[in-house]
Amino acid sequence: MDTKLLEVFLAVVHTGSISAAARRLNFSQPTVSQQMKALERIMDVQLFTREGGRIELTAAGRALQGYAETTLSSWRFVCEQVREAAGRDDLIELSLASFPSASAALVPEAIAALLAADDRLRVKVLDAEPPASYDLLRGGQVNAIMNFSYPEDEPGRGQVELPILDEEFVLMVSEDHPLAGEGVVDLEDAADSNWVGGCPKCRQELITVCRERGFVPEILCSTDDPTMTRIMVTKGIGVAMRPVLSIVGQDHPGLVPLGIAHGVRRRVSVLVPENEAEKPEIVALHGALRTAAKQLVDKSPAAQQSRIHVED
Repeated sequence: MDTKLLEVFLAVVHTGSISAAARRLNFSQPTVSQQMKALERIMDVQLFTREGGRIELTAAGRALQGYAETTLSSWRFVCEQVREAAGRDDLIELSLASFPSASAALVPEAIAALLAADDRLRVKVLDAEPPASYDLLRGGQVNAIMNFSYPEDEPGRGQVELPILDEEFVLMVSEDHPLAGEGVVDLEDAADSNWVGGCPKCRQELITVCRERGFVPEILCSTDDPTMTRIMVTKGIGVAMRPVLSIVGQDHPGLVPLGIAHGVRRRVSVLVPENEAEKPEIVALHGALRTAAKQLVDKSPAAQQSRIHVED
């Protein structure tokens, strides 16, 4: 059996639907659906129950998930050993899962530097937000993930967090919003506004922070796409609390980012398995991302206003 089927199977499991897995893998939805039917034929069991657009694992599917994660991790090790035996140990493969704002602001610059420094390197980048990306790391499908976390969060067992930067959140409003000329606001000043929520983790942080400040945000819609968020805000659909990385380095006509008094901050880091943290390619990746972060701060007024701090 082609291990690609197992990779697609795990993508479906981790994203929760055929369509979401197709987007992650850059496949068509019918292709993913056909591959899952082929896997069920090979295994001669039903792996999923389907209701609407979402899928649920059967008992057989849950059993296969554990074996698939172990198998893919072992297969990657086997490939490395076979290449070394065949004299192809000069190639270095590095796979990284990254969330949208880091992918736009940091990852391309870092990868360009890595490839320029070492022509043996081959890099694969997957789009995945925490906590979904944690499954990719645990399953051995990626070597590292771009992670964001809040002060109370801790790395999982057997994982190491390599810090890159600490960033502040801003309140995004349209240019005709009543708060647009304020510069810095209390979050509760926007309590009566409608809101655009983010990914599940960011949405929960928004709700928690707002409740601490005495109100519950009226979230009309949610998206983890930075571009869609900016469009929704400029069209007046709602305001949004987003990290500075989602706006730095670009002009956004019609959108006004406001500082938040007693602001919310988060850490951005590379998360890797503990036993891989000292690998040369991981050390190089961490260094390239920190350099990209420093360059971003140097050229971005928003970053220079103490809203992004590159970790020592």
